[in-house]
Amino acid sequence: MTVAPLNRTLDQELAALVRGASLECLVCGEFVLHTRGAIACPECRSILARGREVPPLELPSVAQAG
Repeated sequence: MTVAPLNRTLDQELAALVRGASLECLVCGEFVLHTRGAIACPECRSILARGREVPPLELPSVAQAG
Protein backbone atom coordinates (compact mmCIF):
# COMPACT_ATOMS: atom_id res chain seq x y z
CA MET A 1 0.00 0.00 0.00
CA THR A 2 1.39 3.41 -0.96
CA VAL A 3 0.45 6.79 0.39
CA ALA A 4 -0.56 9.32 -2.28
CA PRO A 5 0.39 12.95 -1.62
CA LEU A 6 -2.49 15.38 -1.30
CA ASN A 7 -1.71 18.77 -2.78
CA ARG A 8 -4.49 21.29 -3.13
CA THR A 9 -4.26 24.61 -4.89
CA LEU A 10 -5.28 27.92 -3.35
CA ASP A 11 -8.37 27.95 -5.60
CA GLN A 12 -9.41 24.54 -4.27
CA GLU A 13 -8.82 25.64 -0.66
CA LEU A 14 -10.87 28.83 -1.16
CA ALA A 15 -13.70 26.88 -2.80
CA ALA A 16 -13.77 24.41 0.11
CA LEU A 17 -13.82 27.27 2.62
CA VAL A 18 -16.65 29.12 0.85
CA ARG A 19 -18.87 26.05 0.49
CA GLY A 20 -18.33 25.10 4.14
CA ALA A 21 -16.35 21.92 3.50
CA SER A 22 -13.36 23.43 5.31
CA LEU A 23 -13.47 25.39 8.55
CA GLU A 24 -9.74 26.16 8.67
CA CYS A 25 -8.26 29.62 8.16
CA LEU A 26 -5.93 29.71 5.16
CA VAL A 27 -3.59 32.13 6.95
CA CYS A 28 -3.15 30.71 10.44
CA GLY A 29 -5.01 27.36 10.49
CA GLU A 30 -7.50 28.25 13.23
CA PHE A 31 -11.26 27.74 12.99
CA VAL A 32 -13.19 30.42 11.06
CA LEU A 33 -16.57 32.03 11.69
CA HIS A 34 -19.25 32.32 9.01
CA THR A 35 -21.04 35.63 9.67
CA ARG A 36 -23.09 38.16 7.64
CA GLY A 37 -21.92 37.14 4.18
CA ALA A 38 -18.28 36.90 5.22
CA ILE A 39 -15.89 34.32 6.57
CA ALA A 40 -13.61 35.67 9.29
CA CYS A 41 -10.85 34.34 11.50
CA PRO A 42 -10.95 35.63 15.09
CA GLU A 43 -7.29 34.69 15.62
CA CYS A 44 -5.48 36.48 12.77
CA ARG A 45 -8.39 38.78 11.79
CA SER A 46 -8.34 37.77 8.09
CA ILE A 47 -11.68 38.21 6.31
CA LEU A 48 -13.00 36.64 3.13
CA ALA A 49 -16.05 38.49 1.79
CA ARG A 50 -17.94 38.65 -1.49
CA GLY A 51 -18.02 42.00 -3.21
CA ARG A 52 -15.74 44.93 -2.69
CA GLU A 53 -16.99 46.12 0.68
CA VAL A 54 -16.38 44.19 3.85
CA PRO A 55 -19.39 44.16 6.17
CA PRO A 56 -18.73 45.57 9.65
CA LEU A 57 -17.88 42.61 11.87
CA GLU A 58 -17.27 42.37 15.58
CA LEU A 59 -15.06 39.36 16.09
CA PRO A 60 -14.75 37.85 19.54
CA SER A 61 -11.57 38.64 21.43
CA VAL A 62 -9.01 35.86 21.59
CA ALA A 63 -7.59 37.14 24.91
CA GLN A 64 -8.40 35.05 27.95
CA ALA A 65 -8.55 36.26 31.52
CA GLY A 66 -6.63 34.55 34.23
